[in-house]
Amino acid sequence: MLGTLTAGLIQSGASANLDGVRGMAGWRWMFIISALMTIPVAIAGVFVWPGTPAKPNKLFLSDAELELAVKRLKDIKSDTDERIKLTRLQLLRKIATDRRVYALTIWDIFFWNAGSSGYGGYLLWLKSLKRFSTPKINQLGTTAPALGIFYVLFVNFSSDLLWGPSGAIAFAHAWNFTAMVILATWNVPEAAKWFAFNSTYTQVAMSSVLYGWANDILRHDATERSVILTFMNLIAQSTTAWTGVLVFPTSEGPRFLKGWTFCAVNSFLLVLCTYCLIGPMSRRQERKLESEASSVVESQDTERERGLAKGPTDVTTADPVLV
Repeated sequence: MLGTLTAGLIQSGASANLDGVRGMAGWRWMFIISALMTIPVAIAGVFVWPGTPAKPNKLFLSDAELELAVKRLKDIKSDTDERIKLTRLQLLRKIATDRRVYALTIWDIFFWNAGSSGYGGYLLWLKSLKRFSTPKINQLGTTAPALGIFYVLFVNFSSDLLWGPSGAIAFAHAWNFTAMVILATWNVPEAAKWFAFNSTYTQVAMSSVLYGWANDILRHDATERSVILTFMNLIAQSTTAWTGVLVFPTSEGPRFLKGWTFCAVNSFLLVLCTYCLIGPMSRRQERKLESEASSVVESQDTERERGLAKGPTDVTTADPVLV
């Protein structure tokens, strides 16, 4: 969101100050600026990303910090061994028969298709008002991602401190649903439209909650986790390549009735899926793991008791001289 915010401000500056420079339009200068910015970002990524406990970036994390990270993961029984333990065919068969991959993928599809911020509805509406210049429209367009930063902080902290991941997701998408209903209705006071357009980033504000929860559900096998997370993202994001074309055709802007309605329905289905599918699935898994852990402890205690009970007899039998 910070990237979207700064991109809007840079575009505003390019439109206002670089338009016509060296015979190029301001929007063309934006592409040049964006291309140049990728170079330092790529270089910084090599040094800034901390890596994983199995493949850490020693330039970023000290040995003590790595030990602490590994300890925390072991405390929650999270697998840190990224080596592939099965053959590719065995791994694919295991994942293909795992119900979690299908549940999480459906969940992620609803999440990605509930978002409307990437279709330019806000900017098209600002332009339709015919009150603002192009630089001003780009400046006003940054209000939504700017507020989105606050939404992200609130939703993620509330997940840990108030109502858990399911409550945080429900809150964010109840807000998004309200905004989509306002925009689908359209014939509302202008202030309501300002509110709705500036609420569109509530949809994506809970992405860290969703993917954090998915990571937690899959934490017991690092290989499965990486494959399933990649698969669910691949399928979910690919659906937006064609759903956006169907429900957000530019010719219908700025009032995308089909688009706003589609996003509202997906927000509703996301919350429904969270409470009726993902939540129960997560709780069943935790109960199963707790039961297995208890069984292991009981088995170890039983073996220990048997060993103590058989100890004196074994010693006497093993060494007749002691009799």
